This record gives sequence, structure tokens and C-alpha cells, in this order.
Amino acid sequence: MNCNSNNSNNSNNSNICHASAKTQTPGKDWCDLSNEERLTLVNDTIFTNSKFQREVLMAVEAKQDGQIIIRLLEYISADKRGTLLLDLEYFLKVSIDQGLVVWLEPLGDRNSLRNLRGIEIEVKS
Repeated sequence: MNCNSNNSNNSNNSNICHASAKTQTPGKDWCDLSNEERLTLVNDTIFTNSKFQREVLMAVEAKQDGQIIIRLLEYISADKRGTLLLDLEYFLKVSIDQGLVVWLEPLGDRNSLRNLRGIEIEVKS
């Protein structure tokens, strides 16, 4: 489907053409690595770039399907966090494999009022 076409079906939902876009998957070299080898490769690659510091972030999981789970080791404001993660993903795609995708590790509920009331929100990983 051509996203630039003036087809009347696309005029109301200009982003609908992206729904059927083929997603890049990791190559054979990535898939053939063990979990430990993938994680080591990702962390070693991250820290070759001075923009990404060991004190700030680290990869905690590197899945065979290309998902890289990143843990932030210190607080980063939302406006800087998004840019940092996008830059990291681009760097990993260029350095290791085009099929890699960066995800931020989910955090539990930090709301102290809910915690005091005994309400728990379960995060499944």
C-alpha cells in the first residue's frame, strides 16, 4: 500500500498504511547466539559509545526475537528518557542488527498513597 497516494480510503486514516508494514526481524547471527552471548554483546556494544554510561542504564535481557529490555539505573526525566532510548535503539540497530527493538523495563507502582492503603498493582513480565 502506498502511503502517499490520494486514495479516498486513506484520507481519514493517514496512518493506517503503517499497520500492514512488514517489521524487520533479527538475522540468523543474532538468533544463533545464546541468551548470555546476546546480553553480553548488547552491553559491550552500548558501552563503546560514550553517550551511554554504565551508571545510567544497562541491558537486562536480550531476547532471540530482538527485544532488548533496558533498566535505568538512575532517574532520567521523561523528555530526555525518550530521546535517549530512541538514540540507543538506532545505535544498536546500526551496530548489531536491524531487527533489534529497545523496551524500557516496566516498573512497579511507586505511588506511596496507594501503597499505604494496601492496594497492590501486579506487573507481569
